Amino acid sequence: MIYLKKIIAYCGGDGVGPEVVEEGLKVLKVISEYTDFEFDFKEAPAGGNVYKKSGKSLPNQSFETIKNSDALLFGAVGLPDLPPGVGEVAVLQIRQKLDLYVNLRPIKLYDSLRDRCPLKDEFIGKGIDIAFVRENTEGLYANKGAVLTDETAENSMVYTRKGCERIINYAFELAKSLNHSKVTSVDKANVLNPSRLWRKIFHEIGEKYPEINKEDIYIDAFCQWLIRKPDSFQTVVTGNMFGDIISDEGAFLIGSLGMASSGNIHPGKVSMYEPIHGSAPDIAGKGIANPIGAILSVKLMMQESFHSPNIAKLIENSVEEALIEGRTIDLKNPEIKTRNTREMGDLITEKLKKNLKK
Repeated sequence: MIYLKKIIAYCGGDGVGPEVVEEGLKVLKVISEYTDFEFDFKEAPAGGNVYKKSGKSLPNQSFETIKNSDALLFGAVGLPDLPPGVGEVAVLQIRQKLDLYVNLRPIKLYDSLRDRCPLKDEFIGKGIDIAFVRENTEGLYANKGAVLTDETAENSMVYTRKGCERIINYAFELAKSLNHSKVTSVDKANVLNPSRLWRKIFHEIGEKYPEINKEDIYIDAFCQWLIRKPDSFQTVVTGNMFGDIISDEGAFLIGSLGMASSGNIHPGKVSMYEPIHGSAPDIAGKGIANPIGAILSVKLMMQESFHSPNIAKLIENSVEEALIEGRTIDLKNPEIKTRNTREMGDLITEKLKKNLKK
């Protein structure tokens, strides 16, 4: 057997982060046991709790561990007894230092969870299965031109041609790989100059993909249509702040934020995978957090960093199968057994073992 040796850095972070990352690591260990992959796990502590001990949310040693790995599995950061952003800066630093310009946030409503979707069936339509592609290093979140005083607060919204081109190219290539027939661009070109540059570049690049339909939608209109007709969207590409908002809105439609995964990606380089939910300190330590967002982030890792779409699909199939037999409390259904974080992870990994043996 030929082993594909990979180093996986991992960081539980704060709140429920360590609990859900533990379940993601279980999935990676099963893959290591039943496939040609051999994973070496290295911890890279970061976040609010680390800040309390060291004064830095992302210690130099942790970043060195991440930089020298093949991928990073991340949990969540942020604590209520720290000022906003102190713990969270670790994630922003990783994105900037590694130039993780793609934030891929897929959302999919599984048939077994249609009862948890807040939309009526007439709005769900054919189903919800959207790949949100969010620019991850520019715009307001880049924190350039930042000013904060008692009288003034300012962040500059800067888009560059390079930044726009590479994320839009990624979106079209992703759409091709997923057999999507349409790419939707979300902007605010009627008001913002950065959005006008974005829209111009979107159509320039779109000309290279005549087989793919293109559409532009303003951010405010998109937020409405995501509720009214979510089945009309396939691949959606947008800037940093808009992408953060609409992908969270979309995640609410698939049953729970705990179901949503993400990849912070630089194709061909070290990338970070994490559930999009926060640290949820109010339920930390109770063993009730939903680990599926973390497990589906492992699916993205196998798909995007390790180019193993077949294993990625088996992880997703295992999640779907497990949801028929058990759910965490955020997805509670009186007819389906409620399981804690560890039990849900165990159920999924048992399904995965069987699927990998076939």
